[in-house]
Amino acid sequence: MNALDIRQIMELLPHRYPILLIDRIVELEPGVRARGYKNITFNEPVFTGHFPGNPLFPGVYMIEAMAQLGGCVVLEPGEFSRKTPYLAGIDKAKFRRPVIPGDCLMMEVVLAKHKRNIGWVNATATVDGEFVCSAELMFSIASDPRVFGADASVLRA
Repeated sequence: MNALDIRQIMELLPHRYPILLIDRIVELEPGVRARGYKNITFNEPVFTGHFPGNPLFPGVYMIEAMAQLGGCVVLEPGEFSRKTPYLAGIDKAKFRRPVIPGDCLMMEVVLAKHKRNIGWVNATATVDGEFVCSAELMFSIASDPRVFGADASVLRA
């Protein structure tokens, strides 16, 4: 199992601040499972509007953080530079507890199924061992058009 710091995560995922929502991957078994976390800090741009005086980390951000971790699981080793996992579905999402600045959102993602260019993962998140949210996430894995010499104007369309 591999542990990855933020620099290594940025080599795997195309996301950048402020939407890169994983600070560290503590365990990664590509094609099997991953565990990682996001430290929730008050300086997150989302807290200026969600909600002033009562900062809550949005549920959609938790889903996105778990999806980013899931993207690292659904790809085979060495595919990161050639393929991109796109979130294609969210099922059975559940939210049980608010997440606030100072919390450490610990996430675990386990591969449920993989067929051709589609992958499904079961994702859960906790804070201090207490259940926060879970979801079944589906990914579509697409070839990165830049690898095949696509015109840059096509990428902006």
